[in-house]
Amino acid sequence: MRLSRPARIVLAVLTGIILAVIYLPLIVVLINSFSTSTNLTWPPPGLTFEWWVKAFHNEGALNAIGTSVQIAIVATLVSLVLGTLISLALQRFAFFGRDAVSLLVILPIALPGIITGIALNNAFRTIMGIQLSIATVIIAHATFCIVTVFNNVIARLRRVGMNFEEASADLGAGLWTTFRLVTFPQLRSALFAGDFSLSR
Repeated sequence: MRLSRPARIVLAVLTGIILAVIYLPLIVVLINSFSTSTNLTWPPPGLTFEWWVKAFHNEGALNAIGTSVQIAIVATLVSLVLGTLISLALQRFAFFGRDAVSLLVILPIALPGIITGIALNNAFRTIMGIQLSIATVIIAHATFCIVTVFNNVIARLRRVGMNFEEASADLGAGLWTTFRLVTFPQLRSALFAGDFSLSR
């Protein structure tokens, strides 16, 4: 599709405005983080690294970052494994209730995050009697992140088909060997895309 020159100019202007609305406040906050003033005054009266030094020496902030990284790593690994396995099961095998399972996997991304959070909170505390902890936070994150991996992997599986896997089986390779040498290499970029999406 070719756009006329006026249309391209309008799109460029709109894109510039949208990017400015998104990033200018962030740039102002970043510049103010070096300000010598304790208030958000503009322009900053002076520049200092004092607030950054305090942030890097703040035990609470460092503990929060460490916990977030720990949760992100574990939730990502769980999502990659479960999302890939669910995709393989739903794409490669026909069984009763396959569409229902697919809907249940995709449902967390279709619902607002607050609804999923409240539902998981009630499930953990009321139904299961489990106290909230890092483990429950990891489960909650993985519940949402599995959808991203699932969508990427199942799209790739639909595109590549089963020809190479069937050829591998015809040549005598077992399930694990076929997955390791044939299926997984075809899924690597999809898994990387899912992992990149999760890290954002």
